[in-house]
Amino acid sequence: MFKISKLTKCFLLGALCLPWYSQAQQNAHTLELNLQKAISSFSANQNKLQGSAYGGELIFHYNINRQPRRWSSDLGIKSIDVVFNYKRMDDVTRIAAPQNGEFGDSYGLLGGLTFPLLNISKAELQFTPGFGILYAGESWFSNQNPVVGSKLNFGLKAGLKLNVPINKNTDVSANLDVLHYSNGGTRVPNNGLNVVSVGLSVARALNDHINVEKPSFEKETFKKHSFDLGVNMGRRGVYQSRDGLWRTSLYGGYNYRLTSYLALGAGIDAVYYHTIYDPNRNLETYQSKASSLERWRVGAAVGPDLWMGNLAFMAKYGYYVHYNSLLPVKTYWTAGAKYKLNNWLALQSKIYIHGTEADYVGFGLMFTK
Repeated sequence: MFKISKLTKCFLLGALCLPWYSQAQQNAHTLELNLQKAISSFSANQNKLQGSAYGGELIFHYNINRQPRRWSSDLGIKSIDVVFNYKRMDDVTRIAAPQNGEFGDSYGLLGGLTFPLLNISKAELQFTPGFGILYAGESWFSNQNPVVGSKLNFGLKAGLKLNVPINKNTDVSANLDVLHYSNGGTRVPNNGLNVVSVGLSVARALNDHINVEKPSFEKETFKKHSFDLGVNMGRRGVYQSRDGLWRTSLYGGYNYRLTSYLALGAGIDAVYYHTIYDPNRNLETYQSKASSLERWRVGAAVGPDLWMGNLAFMAKYGYYVHYNSLLPVKTYWTAGAKYKLNNWLALQSKIYIHGTEADYVGFGLMFTK
């Protein structure tokens, strides 16, 4: 476990080891080394955790302000980030059944954004969300760890950073973030793991600052009204098994484009169960809040789409108009991404969630008219 003095020494050493490039200014691309120590680890349900983790991040910040777009300028985005995250988890155990090495180490590769929130003198407070893939060293199928259901997981990060320039080449930051990872219901049990960390980081420029005038964008033309028809397929894991139960989902909805990059949509989600709940095969067919006694469940949902070029992130909150569920479930929400191949077709991925419990992740196509 790191002492503060040792963490500080490693931080200073990392600062010296980074390349000494020129001009770490407002629109230079930068490389950041962030040394972290976990202050809390927790999971869903009754799996209370103890112990500490430490690690770090290596982050490449692609400064979007060198070539600003309408969406990045209006949203105030400073950079698009590529994050490599490492956590040493050997000391983290469940309180009820402590076992050293239960979680192993984790390695994550995430894409993220940096949003400046507030300037205080020379300091800048930033919000740093991210999403990607994370590999866990141990899982249920390697050591019967009930918190992590599989070694390959989705990683979701949200953080705050207080950034201070110390000269024209270098920034230092104090960081606070939470990293969540789970497999989206692909393997069960899948309670998910959350790690809250504090960190110290140093960032150095990889190229020179360039003078960029305040952008003046031409008036954009876009369709204000459009209709979506989506189809996807995915699989939810069977409890304590490598098998899975398949779903096919249809979505039909209407979009109203508020700007070129922001739309508000409303539509219908219809999910078809290839296998429904059977009390005579409880372990094989029980799917917690996603357990259905009929082939179809149908819900109506509303929420925004955020477009960044051809890539969009979407989220919707919905209410079931028909769901003969084993447990009393009335609402759901979805989140996902889609990448536009042309004006009428996009690839999409989408997760369906009940409360904080993932149902399944589907992959498919979205047709737009």
